[in-house]
Amino acid sequence: MIEDKIDLNNLPFTQMSSGFLMGLSVGYFFKKGFKIMLFVLGLVTVAIFWFNSQDLITVNGEKIINIFDILSEVLKNSYNFVYNKLTQFKPVTGVSVIVGFFAGLKLG
Repeated sequence: MIEDKIDLNNLPFTQMSSGFLMGLSVGYFFKKGFKIMLFVLGLVTVAIFWFNSQDLITVNGEKIINIFDILSEVLKNSYNFVYNKLTQFKPVTGVSVIVGFFAGLKLG
């Protein structure tokens, strides 16, 4: 009877460095958070348009566009903040953190 032994060194998660895992988790969180924020923002926008169609509120289109401009700036600033923090790690570890971050963005 031959026993199959599992070699833990060949499992994918054991080959990942801590920097890659950190970047992966930050990238995944960043993208999921972005999706949740877009869902809520879309829901609020549709609700505003519906309230406007029912004559419950009056909508100023320029103010809505300004709000979206402000939100896009906030998103750019938060992305740059996270990216800059991740690139401040040691050069060897920093590469794996950046690769993990972009992998997390892709997976999220």
